[in-house]
Amino acid sequence: MAWIITKYLLTAGMVVFISEVAKRSDRLGDLFADALIARDPGATLTQVDEARQKAFRGPLLLLATVNLNSELDNIPEQEKIISAGCAIQNVLLMANALGFGSGLSSGKALYSQKMRELFLLKEKEQPLCFITIGTISTHKPNKDRPDANSYTSIF
Repeated sequence: MAWIITKYLLTAGMVVFISEVAKRSDRLGDLFADALIARDPGATLTQVDEARQKAFRGPLLLLATVNLNSELDNIPEQEKIISAGCAIQNVLLMANALGFGSGLSSGKALYSQKMRELFLLKEKEQPLCFITIGTISTHKPNKDRPDANSYTSIF
C-alpha cells in the first residue's frame, strides 16, 4: 500500500492530512463504495464504481481537518473552523494561480468511523472536506444556481 500521510499545522488548530493516493491502493475508493452500499443497498454496480472512482479524480487528494481540542489553546472552535475555511480557500486559490484545477467534496462517507480510522483522526479532530487538485480534463456544465435573494436578506 502506497499511502503517504503527513500532518501539517497550517493555522492554530488546523491540520491538513496530505495523502497522495497511489493508483494501486484502493482503500479510500473501497471506503467510498462501502459507504454508498451502506446508505443505499440497492445501488447499481455503476453507482458503486462511480463512488469508488471518487478517490482517483485527481493526482493529489487532501483531507482538510480541524483540531477542536481546546486543551491545546484558548481559541474558540468557531475561530478554528473559520481559520480552516480560510486556509482551504487559499489552497484553492494557490492551485488556480499555478494553473491547476481544484475542487472540494464531502459526503456521508467523510464522517464515518472507517474514514477516521483510515486517516488516523484523533478524538477532537474533525474532517471538513476533501480537496482535489490536478489538471482539468473536462469541464462540467454550469448548474442553475438559486437566486441569492431566496436565501439572503438585508436588515
